Parts: sequence; structure tokens; C-alpha cells
Amino acid sequence: MTQEHTVEPRDSLNAQVLDMHRGLTALIEKLGELDTLNQRAEASTDPELRLVLGSQRDTARKHVAMLLEWARRRDAKLDKELRGALFKAGPIAAHYRYDEGLE
Repeated sequence: MTQEHTVEPRDSLNAQVLDMHRGLTALIEKLGELDTLNQRAEASTDPELRLVLGSQRDTARKHVAMLLEWARRRDAKLDKELRGALFKAGPIAAHYRYDEGLE
């Protein structure tokens, strides 16, 4: 998914949907960057390079968190799901009933 690509014609989407697309696209890109930098930092044999890559990775983490928070504040259903899923103790799947239909 790129910034330019939408599955529906752009002229049929309102500004809020386009902004969410931009935000989610940026989030996807930052998650990929986080994965890449994490692997590179882990694999690096040079201690100084490892520190530099680790610093970049940590910055990517902050960007991921900011973008996720931005999206949560603009999507009430996402907000509800995140509030129900995050920062809970115990097994992750224990908080969900898989026999429930889609809402």
C-alpha cells in the first residue's frame, strides 16, 4: 500500500478517509522500518554501528506509537478495540471470544 494507492477512486473518498489512509500508510511504513532496523541492530557486529541502528530503531518505535495514537483518536471503533486489548495481564487471546460475529 502506497500513499498514492487507494482501493477506491480518490474522488469518491472524503478528506477524513484520505487522511486516515495517509496515517495508516505511514504507520505501515514505520512498522517495516522498525522491523528492518531491529534486525540490522541485532545482526551488526560493530558495537558503534549497533548503537546507531538501535537509536534509529528507538526513534521508529516512537513514530509507530504516535501514529497509532493519532489513528486511535480519530476512529472510535479502533479506540474501543485498543482499550479492550492493550495493557491487560494474562494470555492475549483470553480477552476475546472468537464465536462473536463481526460488529
